[in-house]
Amino acid sequence: MKTVISISEARKNLPGIIKKLKESPDTVYQVTVHNEVVAEIKTTPKVKPGEAARRLLALRKEKAKTGKGKGKKYPVSENIKDHLYAAEDRS
Repeated sequence: MKTVISISEARKNLPGIIKKLKESPDTVYQVTVHNEVVAEIKTTPKVKPGEAARRLLALRKEKAKTGKGKGKKYPVSENIKDHLYAAEDRS
């Protein structure tokens, strides 16, 4: 559920917004300045312990299979945020 609030309202009610996020983690607050959305306040994705390492290893194996050159290392740290922080999208 998305809720649109002004930046003034966000400033005044930040403790309450945080409390509501704990109660309802699917809520997203869109913060506006002059009726333009400039930010979102939402909970962080939930990642199981060890999940980041598992994804990195799987990514490295996948890239090794695509033929980037035998013996060449694939730099898994480049653009890795998409792989680590998409907890809700992957099983």
